[in-house]
Amino acid sequence: MRIAGLIIAGGKSTRMGQNKALTYFKQKPLIEHVYDRLKDQVEKVFININQACNTLKYKENIIPDQKQDYQGPLAGLDAGLQMIQTEWLQITPCDSPFLPLDLTQILMNTSKQSTHKIIIPQTQNNIHPTLGLFHSSIADDLKLFLKNDDRGFINFIDSVGFEAVSFEDEDAFVNINTPDELKKYEKNENK
Repeated sequence: MRIAGLIIAGGKSTRMGQNKALTYFKQKPLIEHVYDRLKDQVEKVFININQACNTLKYKENIIPDQKQDYQGPLAGLDAGLQMIQTEWLQITPCDSPFLPLDLTQILMNTSKQSTHKIIIPQTQNNIHPTLGLFHSSIADDLKLFLKNDDRGFINFIDSVGFEAVSFEDEDAFVNINTPDELKKYEKNENK
């Protein structure tokens, strides 16, 4: 089965105070950590951006938001599903530098046994919908959902139905959102 990857980098980064995707973490931008961890898991990695994040070096892989007023990660997923011609789409935010190197394989294995078209990683404390695997057939469901001005990711996956897959390592799904979190994880030598 064909699987593309999509890094969602279209947010405002208000808590970080600067563009999160391009914020340096352990000697390179956060988005490069994510790209490096995702690239061998999928056929090709695309990056969803808004107008404020147009200095990325992966220009040939850019998918811009359809709307320019920061509609959230569902807008990024929508743009990706409209542009990418694969059966499945693995998404991840630009601020998850520790994502599992076998994330897509584990989610894909579950999809083969599931009737659901959305497969989401789950740790003890949370589900992680912005690191999920999405079948292309949900594109129309998402379009309809967005027409109602609801931007809640969990609301969307609840409306369509999803299967959760358990992962042990909570830290693998960390999002770095603030300068304090950046410092905290910069000091963590185990990652």
